[in-house]
Amino acid sequence: MNGLISVIVPVHNAERFLSDCLGSLTDQTYRKLEILVIDDGSTDGSAALCRRWQEKDGRIRFFQKENGGVSSARNLGLDEARGEYVAFVDADDWVLPEMFLEQLELLQSRDADMILGGYRAVGEKERETFRKEGILRDGRAEKMSGAGCIQTDAAGYVNGWLLQSCSRCWSILFRRDAVGQTRFPDGLSIGEDLLFLSRLMPNMKKILITKACGYCYYINEDGAMLTGFRPSYMDQITCWEKAEEELAPFGEEAREQVRLCLFQAVLLTAGKLALLPPASVKLEYGAYLDRCLHAAQETWRKLGRKGRKRLSAGYRLKGVVFLHAPAGYLRLYHVWKRRSKS
Repeated sequence: MNGLISVIVPVHNAERFLSDCLGSLTDQTYRKLEILVIDDGSTDGSAALCRRWQEKDGRIRFFQKENGGVSSARNLGLDEARGEYVAFVDADDWVLPEMFLEQLELLQSRDADMILGGYRAVGEKERETFRKEGILRDGRAEKMSGAGCIQTDAAGYVNGWLLQSCSRCWSILFRRDAVGQTRFPDGLSIGEDLLFLSRLMPNMKKILITKACGYCYYINEDGAMLTGFRPSYMDQITCWEKAEEELAPFGEEAREQVRLCLFQAVLLTAGKLALLPPASVKLEYGAYLDRCLHAAQETWRKLGRKGRKRLSAGYRLKGVVFLHAPAGYLRLYHVWKRRSKS
C-alpha cells in the first residue's frame, strides 16, 4: 500500500483557469500526490502552461493526446495512474487545501471504497477573490469528521444519491482497487459521470458521504448545460438509457427512478431544440427531434400509470403535449422562452 493519490485533470482549452486548478492541487496539505494532467487536443496555450507547471512540481505528469472528449482523457489518466487512490478534478475547478487529507483519513479509518464530499458552486467573483486573497483555500470549510459522515452500501448510494441529482465523479476519492478496469464511456460528453458511477456500483461494498465542502465547482456559462443545442446534448439521453441497463440489478425502484430522470432529460433536450429557429429544426435537426420523441414514447410506456404519477404536474403536462404534438410543443416552448426573456 503506497498511500499515493492519483489526481486526474482532463484539459481542453482551459488556459484561463488551469493555474488556479493546479495551484490548488500542488498546495494540498497531503503531499503524496501524482497529478496526471491530460491535454485533450487543446488549441490554446494549455499545453505550454502544463509544461511550465510540470517543471515547477515534479509530482505533475503531463500527457498529450488528440481531442477525443473528456471521457477518453479521464480513461488515459486511469490507465496511467500509479496510486492506491484516484480522484478527478476538472481544469476549471479548484480544491481547498485539506480536502484530500481529510477524505483519505475517513476512507482509511472506515475501510471504505469511495467517499463523496460536498462542493461549493463558484463563479468569477469567487475566482477573483481566490486569486487575490486565497480566501477560498484557507481551510475555513467545514471540517470532515467521522461524526458527520454517512455510511451506506451500493444500493443505498444508487437510490439515495446517484439517482437523486448526485451523479458527479469529481469531489470523490476512490480506492483504486474498487475502480479496477471500469472506464468512462468513450465518445460521450454529457452524462458520462453517471454511466461511469453506474458501472462502478457492483464493485462498491462500503461508501461514505460527507457534506463537508472541499471542492470548488466553477459555474461556466460556456459549459454544455448552459449553452444552446449542440449534437452532443443528445449524450444525456444515451447515458440514461444505458444507465437503466447498468442499474437494473438494484431493483425496480432504481429502474423507475432512471426512467423518470430519462423522461425529464428528453424534455430538457427537446427544450434546447425548441430554442433554435423553427425552420432549422425541421431542415437540419429533424433526426434529433425524432430521437427525442422515440425515447419519450418508450420511457412513457415503461413508466406506466403508476410511474407517471411520480412526475411533477408540470412535467406530466409537458410530456403529454410533447408526445401528442412534438412540433407544436417546440413552437409553444420557443414562443414562451422568447417572451420570458423579453
